[in-house]
Amino acid sequence: MSERPVFTYQTRPMLDGGQALALDAYAYAELYGRAERSLFAALQAGGKLNDLKRELLPRFGITARQFNAVRIGLEGKIDSIRQRRPELIVQAQARIKKAAKVIARLKSKAPGSDKLHQKKRRLVLMQSRLSAMQADHESGKTRLCFGSKKLFHAHFELEANGYASHQEWKQDWLAERSSQFFVLGSKDETAGCQG
Repeated sequence: MSERPVFTYQTRPMLDGGQALALDAYAYAELYGRAERSLFAALQAGGKLNDLKRELLPRFGITARQFNAVRIGLEGKIDSIRQRRPELIVQAQARIKKAAKVIARLKSKAPGSDKLHQKKRRLVLMQSRLSAMQADHESGKTRLCFGSKKLFHAHFELEANGYASHQEWKQDWLAERSSQFFVLGSKDETAGCQG
C-alpha cells in the first residue's frame, strides 16, 4: 500500500493598512504568542508534551488543533536554532582565532595601548559567548527570545533606539511578540481549518 502524499500550503499575505489593523485586532495572535511562550518555558523546565497539552488547552481556551499548531511552530523554531548552532560555533571560533592574531600583532607594535586593551576585552567576551554556546549545544538547551533580541535590548537605551518612553517601547515589544501565528488545517475540515 503506497502512502498518500502530504501537501503543505503557506500564505504570507501582503496587507494594506486596514487589513493589518483587522488582523492586529484578531486576538488569536496574542493568545497564540502567550501559549507558545508558556509551552516553551514548560518544555525547558522538563515538562512532558502530553501533560502540557492537557494543561494548556483549558488554560488558554484553545482546541487540540490550535495547540498542535503552536507546538509545530515552536518545534520549528527550536530545530532551526539547534541546526544553526554548530555553524555559529565554527564562526565564533574563527573570529576568536582572528582576534588573537590581531592582539599578538598589537602587543609587539603598541604594547599598553588603549586599542590593545579593548581588543583583549572583546576577545574575552567572544570566548565567554562561545563557551556558553558550546555548553548549550552539549546539554541540548535552547535559548529563544520571543519578540527579537534586538528589540529587547532596545529598552536599555530608549532614546538611542528612537523611543521617548519605556511605555512606547513596551507597546512595540508586545506587538512584536504577537505579530505572527500559525494556523494548522486539514482538507477534511470546513474551509480547511477549524478556526
